[in-house]
Amino acid sequence: MSNSITVLRLAMLAAALGGAGTALAQTAERGCIELKTVAQIQETYVDERGNEATRLVPAAKVVPGDEVIWTIVANNVCTTPAGDVAITNPVPQHMRYVGSSAFGPGAQIVFSLDGSTFAAPDALVVAEADGSRRPARADEYSAIRWVLPRPMGPSESMTVRYRATVL
Repeated sequence: MSNSITVLRLAMLAAALGGAGTALAQTAERGCIELKTVAQIQETYVDERGNEATRLVPAAKVVPGDEVIWTIVANNVCTTPAGDVAITNPVPQHMRYVGSSAFGPGAQIVFSLDGSTFAAPDALVVAEADGSRRPARADEYSAIRWVLPRPMGPSESMTVRYRATVL
């Protein structure tokens, strides 16, 4: 198993808002991880018992102010484990990350301001025009990375998710 982290990158295009997008992951070893990205919105409805409930539905049309839930499913399509897996996803340019919304069971979640250097939120700082420095805000994150805690077994899937607001 490689000691280097296999980084999986998704291209998040505005066209993906029309439904599901699928991307093949780039892996250092074998290309065993396949990624599928779905843009959804949360919809309120009345269930069969007359209770108000919510569900995720495809984001067929969004307008400024709408919150989109991005779900990325990683599948190991090989017959061997895939180790040192990380999923890296840019926040679309026409959107802003919603703070504390990134989720991935057991994954270490780190963020980037420039798309290449990743760190925990408390380690991200922004240099102001006057030379002062301040903690980065969540809406300034340009990318999210989920570092998986263990190898993905053959045919295993992992789901990660985050929310972003349309500008």
